[in-house]
Amino acid sequence: MDMIKQILSNFSDTLPTDSKTAAAIARGAGAEEIAASATAEGLHALAGALFEALEEENASGSTGESDNTVLGALSSRLREFRGQLPDDSKTARAIDRGARLEEISEAAQEEGLTSLAAMLMEAEQEQSKG
Repeated sequence: MDMIKQILSNFSDTLPTDSKTAAAIARGAGAEEIAASATAEGLHALAGALFEALEEENASGSTGESDNTVLGALSSRLREFRGQLPDDSKTARAIDRGARLEEISEAAQEEGLTSLAAMLMEAEQEQSKG
C-alpha cells in the first residue's frame, strides 16, 4: 500500500479541490474508487498509475488480495468504473448488459478510458490462457 500512498501524494497537489477524485482521496476511499473517479474526470495518468500499483500488489500477493489475476478483481473494478460513468456512456451500457470483455474494452477505448481498456485487454488475455 505504500506505493499507492506515494502515488496519491504525488498527484494530490495537482488535483482541483472541487474534483470527485480529490474528494475520494480526502475521505480515504479505496484505490479502485479513486482510480475510477480519476478516469471519469480524465485524469488518466493518475488512474493508470493506481491500476499499475494495484496490479503489482496483486501479483506480489500483498495482504488482502487472495486472487493474483486481473480476472479475480475484474467484477469489483468494473462496478467501480461503472459507478463513475454517465448512463449514456457506451461503456456503461455495455457493462450494464453484461457484454463480452472485448466489447466493453472497445467501448472504453473509443471513449478514452485507456486504463479500463488496458485492464480489460489483460483480463481477455488471461481468459484466453485459461
